[in-house]
Amino acid sequence: MSDKSSIHASFLLKRENFTLDVNLEISGKGITVIQGASGSGKTTILRCIAGLETPDRAYLSVNGVVWQDDMTSLPTYKRQIGYVFQEDSLFDHLTAQKNILFGCRERSHISADLMPAIEILGISHLLNRMPSELSGGERQRVALARALAVKPKLLLMDEPLSSLDKKRKEEIFPYLEQMRDMGKVPIIYVTHDEDESNRLATYQLKVSKGRISL
Repeated sequence: MSDKSSIHASFLLKRENFTLDVNLEISGKGITVIQGASGSGKTTILRCIAGLETPDRAYLSVNGVVWQDDMTSLPTYKRQIGYVFQEDSLFDHLTAQKNILFGCRERSHISADLMPAIEILGISHLLNRMPSELSGGERQRVALARALAVKPKLLLMDEPLSSLDKKRKEEIFPYLEQMRDMGKVPIIYVTHDEDESNRLATYQLKVSKGRISL
């Protein structure tokens, strides 16, 4: 992998009953799936990348730019990431469009460069609806659009389909596959579901007890 098209990360984080000790080289394209059992450290890796944890030792570079090392640590809001959680976390008092634009400087309209993502996600007809009027799959697609609206250099997805039933998951898979195949934003995708991993992954990493397992 080229240094200018990849993510290099090394984290050591010690807790009372758990230690995360990983060295990662992740492609700057496609979907890298981090798979492992509950409590293995998957989400902790994402939180370290996002700057939401304070490791004992850390190094992180994205596309050749150092975000964290012994001398510096960019705060989360400067890390140019999009983060999609297990729950969609939409604001119930805002329309889908206002939810999508919430973290943007320009909140009055969808920008031209965001419209292709809106179309890929199939939500252009939902923009004026309230979250209560959306299905679980539609809400999660809106959450995806919100993560992309901030023009991230890296998209982090923490078990984004785990709260959905099989039918809703099947609705979203094609959109994730299109995002993967377009390759504009590298995605690090956490799941414990092997079938999900096999379907979506460009690359796979397995985590066990805070370490990368081969």
